[in-house]
Amino acid sequence: MTSREGGLRFQVLGSVAVRCGDSSIRLPSTVARRVLAVLMLSPGEVLSTPRLAKAVWGSCCPATASNQVRKAVAQLRQAIPGAGDYLLTDGPNYRLNVGATESDLVEFNQRRLRVRKLVEDGADEPQVIRELQAALSLFRGQVAADVVDGDELESGLIRAAVRVVEERRLAVQKELIALRLRSSPPALVIEDLRDLVAQHPLAEDLRAQLMLALSLSGRQADALAEYAEIRTLLRDELGIDPDHSLAQVHEAVLRGETFAYLHAGAPPRHYEPHPATTQHDAGRRHVAPRLPEARARATCTLPHGLTDFVGRREELDALLRTARAGSRGSGPLLICVDGMGGIGKTALALHAAHQLAQDYPDGQFYVDLHGFSPNEGPREPAEVLQVLLRSLGTEAANIPAELDCRIAIWRARLADSRVLLLLDNAASEAQVVPLLPPGNGSLALVTSRRRLYGLDGTEPCPVSRMSAGDSRTLVQRLLGDELDPEATERLIAHCGGLPLALRLAAAKLRSRPTWTLSHLVERLGDVRRRTFELQAGDRSVRSVLRLSFDGLTEAQRHALCVLALVPDASVDAYEAAALLGTGSTEAELLLEELLDVNLLEQPCIGRYSLHVLVAGVTAGTEEFEQLLRSGERRSALRRLLDYHLAVSARSRLLLGRPDDRTAAGHETAPHLPEINSRKEATEICERESPAMLAVLCGSRQEEFFGPAAQLARNLRFVLTSEGCHVLGEVENGEEDSGEYDGVAAGPRETEVFRTELLGLAAACRRTGLSEQSEALTATALSLAAPRRDR
Repeated sequence: MTSREGGLRFQVLGSVAVRCGDSSIRLPSTVARRVLAVLMLSPGEVLSTPRLAKAVWGSCCPATASNQVRKAVAQLRQAIPGAGDYLLTDGPNYRLNVGATESDLVEFNQRRLRVRKLVEDGADEPQVIRELQAALSLFRGQVAADVVDGDELESGLIRAAVRVVEERRLAVQKELIALRLRSSPPALVIEDLRDLVAQHPLAEDLRAQLMLALSLSGRQADALAEYAEIRTLLRDELGIDPDHSLAQVHEAVLRGETFAYLHAGAPPRHYEPHPATTQHDAGRRHVAPRLPEARARATCTLPHGLTDFVGRREELDALLRTARAGSRGSGPLLICVDGMGGIGKTALALHAAHQLAQDYPDGQFYVDLHGFSPNEGPREPAEVLQVLLRSLGTEAANIPAELDCRIAIWRARLADSRVLLLLDNAASEAQVVPLLPPGNGSLALVTSRRRLYGLDGTEPCPVSRMSAGDSRTLVQRLLGDELDPEATERLIAHCGGLPLALRLAAAKLRSRPTWTLSHLVERLGDVRRRTFELQAGDRSVRSVLRLSFDGLTEAQRHALCVLALVPDASVDAYEAAALLGTGSTEAELLLEELLDVNLLEQPCIGRYSLHVLVAGVTAGTEEFEQLLRSGERRSALRRLLDYHLAVSARSRLLLGRPDDRTAAGHETAPHLPEINSRKEATEICERESPAMLAVLCGSRQEEFFGPAAQLARNLRFVLTSEGCHVLGEVENGEEDSGEYDGVAAGPRETEVFRTELLGLAAACRRTGLSEQSEALTATALSLAAPRRDR
């Protein structure tokens, strides 16, 4: 007969013991007993030697702790016959390999699962009650009683593991009492309930069950006294009032409706309640009153969603499709909704959560993690777990202070459950990981301004600008259908697809009865003033986006300010390097970091752009003002101009349109992309033309007339086959004589720059770039005209 057939039984639901048949085995030293207790409390789990040592001695482990743990394992194997088949070595680690017949804890866990299966299959309540009673009969007292009672480590790992098992035991006890209340005379459960209430005086659900049992037994006064007692306890101990469910029981007792309350939605049972809660028919026979239709609901702390939620059909469909596909691994499904501040992440996640709620019958929970909140730092996981455990009904007195212990209890309470957890406004991966529910039947929805791709198994759900059509629908929903179409389109453009901006603009217009939409749009015309205008109450676009800006490093803030010098153009790593005065690798790293926090957008691979409102907020910062005062703006724009001049000159040469009068004295830009063919030359100039045009328009203020004129000329030759013939012959046949050294900005340089801008504007107009043409023409006309034109 093998040792397994010999009947070894590891018992931890009471004092720690190992039995072989009917005999109890004498265990060796105290250290060995504690090591065995940890292994028995984590059956099948691989535990490292340092973790076992920490469980035995806490944070003050002796230098010989690892050796003592190994010695204790050896002692256990020697003292327990056949222990080698159960107490296994896994490298430097250990685990206890036991099944339901060999471990009372494993059997208890399996019976809990069996109860769940019986309930799901619609089994009769007497059968469920018998299974619950069999599970509770495995307990011989407090879990690991002899180890815990002598344990001076109040926050130790053994106590944390014991709390987890005791929480599961209490949950089974509550479930059993709830069934007995409905299927047997309630007076029979009063004694058991009083014992549990004495052990857990602040447990509101136990007190509610006791009130129901007393009331159904005809003891309404005693039931009301229980309510008065717990209300006093909660106020004195925690400073809170009884929760809503306990208040409902109190109201049911006062109205004499406890029977209806208890059996709402449940079929009639085989016992008759006390006459005080019954009515009599003509034959004086007890008849149960008609019960209202109702059903018990799982805990739900989701806020209400937006009543005027609009659009996001593509993102919503993708999110729901991913959620309903379920987890592909052993953990919960994790979906991260990311986007810039004010883009509508929370609204989308809440809208989806309410549609998915019925798929998660064991509860739906919401917590704001305050990752980006004014006057508040990100919430610590320990604080959040306190809130979540309280929402599950855990008494505050039973929630340990240590993070590891709270995590263990949270996971234990949700074991085998299907819950939806919405973690809003997360700051980092580290804030999220401790809060994730166990198992693969749950869903965790996380919203963040950062892309949390550091979370393993994450399903990303990026939220970008709202489409023009959805923006139009939202404006009409907020302000009505009878709006000036042109003003509406301008408002949508000013808000850049940001739902928060549209909502704040509508709120401001509604609060100003004398304003028209056209007047509001005119006020929003100035980009820097726009973010101040988009404000209603304590909400504003500026404050929302400024939180993201303040969370950046110094290098990231500087990079964002420099990029805001050309807010209307997208740039690549080479253009950013020119602006920043760095190498392309360093520039790309900064661009990617800003992209990860959703302060940059990526219209296509390798290109980065600023949202118009982000640019406006950045331009209003002290860092940006310092950039202007220091003269760095001029240096950055000149570096970018030189870069574009070098690119356009190289492209013009490859296209077979060399210019003998190209700016020979200009230094070559230090970092240039590879341009080796006519195709590459055309593509890069077309791709970078918006930034080139923005630099040309900005050159007027800095008076970079010479090099800017050459850039305009190069770009005209690259983008059109006509080259300089677009304008026709320049007066008197004079065209571009002299070199553009950019040292002095005299009348001649100004006139040449103006002429080249008008030539490029005509080229843009002929190629369909009407907006760029208008901007170039306006810049040209703002320059002093030649004397003969005057």
